Amino acid sequence: MRGLERWTRLALVAWAMAVTMARAVRYPNDFAEAHWLLDYRFGFIRRGFAGTLLSLASSTGLASHSERAVTVAGVMALGAFVLLLLWAVSRVISSDADPGVSFAAAAVFATSPFVVMTAHFMGYLDHLFLAAAFAAAWLARSGRLWLAAVVAACGVLVHESFVLVGVPLVLLGAALRPEPRRRGGPFELMPLALPVVAALALGVSEAFLLDGGVLRNQLVTHLSAFPFVGGDMNLFVPDWLTTGTVANWREQRHAFWRHLSDPNLLRLMVPSAALLVLAAAAVSPPGTRGRRGLAVAAAALAPLALHAVAWDTARIWTYTIAAGFGGVWLCSRDSREAAPGRRWLLAAAVPVIAANLFARSPLMDGEVERFTAATRALLYLPFLAGAALAFLEAWRPRRS
Repeated sequence: MRGLERWTRLALVAWAMAVTMARAVRYPNDFAEAHWLLDYRFGFIRRGFAGTLLSLASSTGLASHSERAVTVAGVMALGAFVLLLLWAVSRVISSDADPGVSFAAAAVFATSPFVVMTAHFMGYLDHLFLAAAFAAAWLARSGRLWLAAVVAACGVLVHESFVLVGVPLVLLGAALRPEPRRRGGPFELMPLALPVVAALALGVSEAFLLDGGVLRNQLVTHLSAFPFVGGDMNLFVPDWLTTGTVANWREQRHAFWRHLSDPNLLRLMVPSAALLVLAAAAVSPPGTRGRRGLAVAAAALAPLALHAVAWDTARIWTYTIAAGFGGVWLCSRDSREAAPGRRWLLAAAVPVIAANLFARSPLMDGEVERFTAATRALLYLPFLAGAALAFLEAWRPRRS
């Protein structure tokens, strides 16, 4: 693919992503703000890593425990994550894999409910632990397993959901690392036990080292000192953080299958996630497409286990799309041959993108997406015009 064509396609996807984010972007809410104020002064607690970094910055005079500082931290985290996603998109588009399928996958991802809700969750720790997941997966893909393990362990400390969202991607990256580096056999993967050790350490601290009642009161007192944390989050966040995983499972297990089979979320999320899994298989080298497709599907399905212990159903469903795109990104590095039946995949991407453009994701705090259907059509028009040309070019038979 020529350089100008590659940059044009990247610009189209970036434009689509910007419009998709604009549909729901907002400042951090009270729930997000409360998490940035928690740190390890209270012990080795879940989700204390980001707040500890902010506290260190505050102790050196670089920041303060103020609403403005928390907002800036949230904006910077979102910005860094978006830049990482755009870099991943550029790698997909400029890879040696099928350019038509690669662009279709990037377009589906850029218009997906995941991107809508990524902007909506500004200030949430999702941006940090998902960025850690992508970074660790890429490091593992490159064979740098120890560095990948350290980044993954930090991801676990940022948010425990990394175990089901990030670790499968890291394992996928490790499985795809270059063959010459595989000299240590199964023991070479031992560094990747580090994030598991981090998760177990959090569990041990929660079960044996911390008094839940005392910790809850300490967190309530701490958060109550910040008047900008409203909505009773000074009470609710400590309660959630001091409720153990087993207790959460007992409270949420009855709703697992209901959350998993929610028809509205199935309609919103599954088409994008499924197409990305198929695209990951299509851009893989011949002879590996079946098993790579299954591996990416497993990585995409793994986050759904969070429904057993968490209540934020739509947020969890978006992780399937992120993992699916991560699979495309990791698999598209080393193939130069188009997959059979690629036209069917291109044809399937068209209605998925159309549905993404005009769907409305279930947002938090009673908010709804911006822009009418007509306004969306106008805003997406440059993307649609360029995408149509790209799809027509990809539809033509490839020259040998």
